[in-house]
Amino acid sequence: MPEPSAAAPQLTPSAAYPPPPTDATAEQQREYQRGLWNHLLLDDTWRQTRFNPAPNLLLTETVGELAPGTALDVNMGEGRNALHLARLGWQVTGVDIADAALRYAQQRARQLGVALTTIEHDAASFDWGHHCWDLLVLCYADEQTHAERAAAALKPGGLVVFENFHYDVNEARKNPPSQQIGFRTQELPDLYSAAGFRILRYEEPVAIADFSRETQRLVRLVAQKL
Repeated sequence: MPEPSAAAPQLTPSAAYPPPPTDATAEQQREYQRGLWNHLLLDDTWRQTRFNPAPNLLLTETVGELAPGTALDVNMGEGRNALHLARLGWQVTGVDIADAALRYAQQRARQLGVALTTIEHDAASFDWGHHCWDLLVLCYADEQTHAERAAAALKPGGLVVFENFHYDVNEARKNPPSQQIGFRTQELPDLYSAAGFRILRYEEPVAIADFSRETQRLVRLVAQKL
């Protein structure tokens, strides 16, 4: 989940979680975000009402016929997508700042009898590596397009699976300028094509989002590094 920044989504804490501290230092903001995301990912009420614990449908459709390889799940949360890949035989690494969520993912991995590598780190400064991965999972990860980073990190022929909100969500939510999220029409395929990818699938459906379970316009991209 994203670190606090001008572009990061500002989620409203539930009644069970306190508001952010005023005049917080960068470290205090980081710790607040860590606690907030742990709450949003693991709180029973939030999971039952606002969060889809099942693997992302675009991801499951994309990898269903693929031979397993190496995968990086960016801002993996509590592991819904990473664990699905691990059960299919993928060698999965997940990175996230939410430490309790990572422990939950490791507990589930042990219960399922699968291997899962988790790294507690903010995704913004985490080194994705160079030609390391066959698959990058960017499902409700943050507010960056990541096209150039994905091109550097993926092996030739590797895939990126990307799902998030369309920019239209800002009007629907009445988000102020400082809290704009989402991606504009054709933004992702244009940037990924320019970064050396073949666009295998792109759509902007009105559908139920995995994260928040709102019915909103979404962006969905599957692209292959040439």
